Amino acid sequence: MNVIHLPIYQFLEGSGKSFVIPVYQRDYAWTKINCQKLWDDIVDLSYQGRNDHFLGTLVTIGSGFQEYTIIDGQQRLTTISIMLIALHNYLKQQDQLPQQEQFLSEQVLEFLINKYAPEKHQRIRLKPNQQDQTSFASLFEDDRSFDGQSNIINNYKFFYDKISSGQLSPSQFFQSFQKLKIVLIDLVREQDDPQLIFESLNSTGVDLTAGDLIRNYILMDLPPIEQDQMYKNYWLKIENLVGNLAEFVRNYLIYQEKVSVKRDDVYTVFKKFAVKQFNNDKETIVKDLLYFAEIYSWLVQIRSHNNTGINHRLLRLNKIEFTVCHPYLFDVFNDLKQGFLTEDAVTEILAIIESYAFRKIIVDNSTQGLNKMFITFSKEIKKETSWKSSYLEILKFKILEKTASQRFPNNQEFETALIYKEIYRTQSKNKNFLLESLENHNSSYKVNLEELTIEHIMPQKLTKDWKEVLGNNWQEIHKKYLHTLGNLSLTAKNQQLSNQSWEDKQAIDYQESKLKLNFKLDRATQWKEEEIVKRGKRLAQEALQIWSYPETKYEKNQPDEQLFDLSSEDSFSGSKPAYLYIENEDAIKLKTWKDLLVYVCRYLYDFSPTQFKHLQNSPEFRWNFDPKKPLRRATEFAENKYVEGNISANGTITFLGKLCERMNYPPEKISFSVKNNKS
Repeated sequence: MNVIHLPIYQFLEGSGKSFVIPVYQRDYAWTKINCQKLWDDIVDLSYQGRNDHFLGTLVTIGSGFQEYTIIDGQQRLTTISIMLIALHNYLKQQDQLPQQEQFLSEQVLEFLINKYAPEKHQRIRLKPNQQDQTSFASLFEDDRSFDGQSNIINNYKFFYDKISSGQLSPSQFFQSFQKLKIVLIDLVREQDDPQLIFESLNSTGVDLTAGDLIRNYILMDLPPIEQDQMYKNYWLKIENLVGNLAEFVRNYLIYQEKVSVKRDDVYTVFKKFAVKQFNNDKETIVKDLLYFAEIYSWLVQIRSHNNTGINHRLLRLNKIEFTVCHPYLFDVFNDLKQGFLTEDAVTEILAIIESYAFRKIIVDNSTQGLNKMFITFSKEIKKETSWKSSYLEILKFKILEKTASQRFPNNQEFETALIYKEIYRTQSKNKNFLLESLENHNSSYKVNLEELTIEHIMPQKLTKDWKEVLGNNWQEIHKKYLHTLGNLSLTAKNQQLSNQSWEDKQAIDYQESKLKLNFKLDRATQWKEEEIVKRGKRLAQEALQIWSYPETKYEKNQPDEQLFDLSSEDSFSGSKPAYLYIENEDAIKLKTWKDLLVYVCRYLYDFSPTQFKHLQNSPEFRWNFDPKKPLRRATEFAENKYVEGNISANGTITFLGKLCERMNYPPEKISFSVKNNKS
């Protein structure tokens, strides 16, 4: 590694040099805001008479004679090149120039073009990545009409306008450019690790997404020819399929590892996974990513699935933005590809998940807590030996078995919420989805909700006539039923209806309306509490058909033991532990919950003694470890290390789960079995 401080023009000069931005680097991303700051620095250099300005670091590695591959700093280097092209083109357009600027155009061009290159396409020194090549090359053309938009063209126009403004003369501008300095880190391919250096320079993650870092990790270490092949054959296809690369990889990792992955941890977890699962074989990694990228493209509807039934169900899940099920659906669609599930079965699975999700939204106002469930849901189903032949029945059984925050709301809960809850106050996507589904259910004519608005039949602002119709308790009725399902409909005439009387609303809209939701509104002689509740009950009954409650006759074979992990929210009162399973280690036989406490504390202490000691002294865990007060039942888990042993079974699991989380150790990776009562 060679580290040199020098003006950037000295790095650029030299007739045979070329600068290659490799395929794994992200597209050019500087905006006018970044360019404005650079321009202000250049102006300050001229006005304040400063000697230099530090532009930043540039990391390169030689890839051939006079050819430099840009490892880091490509955004700055591209911007400087754009700025110089703008100066050159401005000078070319001027009919008269001061004597000192007459040869400046050719001098600037020396930094941009290798005029001795045999082929025209080889003459441009900076070689952007594939996505930016066309825009950058167009700046050198005589006809610069610049059809289309890109950051490169926008920033070129910015610098051209600034130079044309006369704030600095071309010679002043060029003199300031010559004062811009960089730190050049020139790597030696056989000696230095570009990936480690890149990560250390970008450790703050500024402007780099997890997707950028993962792409660099996959492609950076490969020779240039292999980089191009892997980028074209795999990586470009992956990016086109998934849209948000970081979110795709996060869901992929959750599916593969069966643990929760925070968005900030995606890159770190991915690197560990790549080494553990694929021995860091880059081609095997991208092949697996591409396989699941196709599945993800169906889930997020970037591409449509060939089966219209499946595609329809995925589209509906997207409308309510129910994404926590994606890791589970990776497994479902993998089973479909492998032939373990039929397309009809997958369609029904998606319908069950939609019913589950939407009932939770309506009844509980939330789907919070379901991410944990879907992380391990496929694992739960496949514990049953008959899963290949009875997948749907097992799925229904397992989802109906859930309790507490994960329970499947029953028909009575769902119906009551639909009738009496203020549906209008729920999120737009949810109330729109409800009304659109009710309108289009069992209807050959499908209505597009974008052309309609939600109408309050009993208006939000009551007139004197409406108050008289509602009776003495009009305030209570209005407050209780205004935003409920029975009082909501769809219309294209919301402005005209407003707070018109019931009879006028019928005449303006309901009597002529073709909408199914407005069925029977033309026949009602009045609109009071009784009518609102009656209509709410009728619509709720239809909703029970759309989002049905699963039924199954499946009977689970009760094993001698059940498997759980430390993220479990189940109750273990009155039960006995059987075995402890930690990652790939041998099973440990347990007699009591205290055994589990001791073994896990010992494992976590060995995993990271420093972090464990820090947590021992923290306020959160002081009751469990505090050495300043005597523990009621001091239990030794390591030499002279004690934990409070006077703790219930449920308390043990809750404590150990929290301890794992604070140590950034996934609690799902520590499992234990519990003996069934019959054994």
